[in-house]
Amino acid sequence: MMFTEVFVPKGMFTREQLDRLARRLTTHGLHDGPRERGEPGAERADPGVLDFLESITHVVVHEVGTWVAGGRPLGPGQPPRYVVRIHVPGPWRKELSEQLVVRVTRALAEFDGDPERLYREPHAEVHVLGVPEGGYGAFGRVIGESAMSELISAAVRGEGKAPPGMAVDPVCGATVPLAGPAAVTAEVAGTRYGFCCPGCRRTFLARREAAGRP
Repeated sequence: MMFTEVFVPKGMFTREQLDRLARRLTTHGLHDGPRERGEPGAERADPGVLDFLESITHVVVHEVGTWVAGGRPLGPGQPPRYVVRIHVPGPWRKELSEQLVVRVTRALAEFDGDPERLYREPHAEVHVLGVPEGGYGAFGRVIGESAMSELISAAVRGEGKAPPGMAVDPVCGATVPLAGPAAVTAEVAGTRYGFCCPGCRRTFLARREAAGRP
């Protein structure tokens, strides 16, 4: 699940612009931007998992009439400010924070009239907030980390094979690097597995233990 709130000053953007901004901050929008599509060797999420996550993702845009930043009210003629709050499962908050801050800031920069401004000035803030374990419900029931992992695994389509130097995450189906500072791996029974995050590695090892496999 992901609930995203975007705060922008009232009257600075048209309805069409705000709709475009909201779509850019959806699950597909954050993964399918021009830069994400063009990076060779970059991590790729499974398309079925993206579709599932999109189905439980919400993006809400708030236009704020009164906004004081830097000690002064924002007014006409001033560059817009952005504050984005993203709610994610609590156990995954730390693991997701960096990539979400990078992807959301990139999306805002592409939307803004001065793309470099958001990297020069603190005019775009991203807050990644964790929903406590047991604090999220859908389908009429509480869904914790384990149940969410099962739903994600069930959504994997398993399309394509991993190129050299990469692997397919056995939990979420993402194509991930096996080496480098961002690599998350585990050696199990002589096989090296790659994961998109420590959460998927934790789930994979827990499933093997529950099944009585070394």
